[in-house]
Amino acid sequence: MEYTGKYWIPVFNVLEQHNLWVTLSHPKYTKPMKGNKTDHKDAKWICDLYMCGMVKPSFIPPADIRELRDLVRYRYKLTSMISGEKNCAQNCLTVSNLKIDDDFSDVFDKSSRTITEQILQHPGETFDVAPFVDGRCKTPIEEIQAAIDGDISQEQAVKLRQCLNHIDENKKHISEIEHEILRLSDKYETALNLIRTIPGFNINH
Repeated sequence: MEYTGKYWIPVFNVLEQHNLWVTLSHPKYTKPMKGNKTDHKDAKWICDLYMCGMVKPSFIPPADIRELRDLVRYRYKLTSMISGEKNCAQNCLTVSNLKIDDDFSDVFDKSSRTITEQILQHPGETFDVAPFVDGRCKTPIEEIQAAIDGDISQEQAVKLRQCLNHIDENKKHISEIEHEILRLSDKYETALNLIRTIPGFNINH
């Protein structure tokens, strides 16, 4: 069987359920000669190559590993979406002269997020930031107060609210996906613990 995007997977799943051996090959190893090309001729060419032992099989992991890999890739996609929304939210603050990023290393941590929520709930109003800042914050309150001396428009406020909501929703999705990933990977805990002994690898990476 020739690798063709995702189209080979449904056929492979059916054949696998019937315990049939399938050799999956990358198209670059089975590319026929140019000229008068048809699906029928392509299939015959692949068959001839296979009979001559000239088809290099691709590795196909077991079904549970394929499911696990698919979830991990989806988690990565959700994480990338969060990064994109954070950049968009940061842009909303910047164009509104709200320099929260000057005083907080993470614009989306507890203190800065609470301040942002207060700005969205009371647009255009001046308020004291002291009650919203964590006591462990090293940045002087005066500097934080000056950083929010901006004015967010209604349009930017709507956009920022949607960005924050999308971030929160995706975090919930990631939590659910991670729960399923951990369930599927439970049987490989011994191997995972061995991998985590390598410097730079731990349960969070």
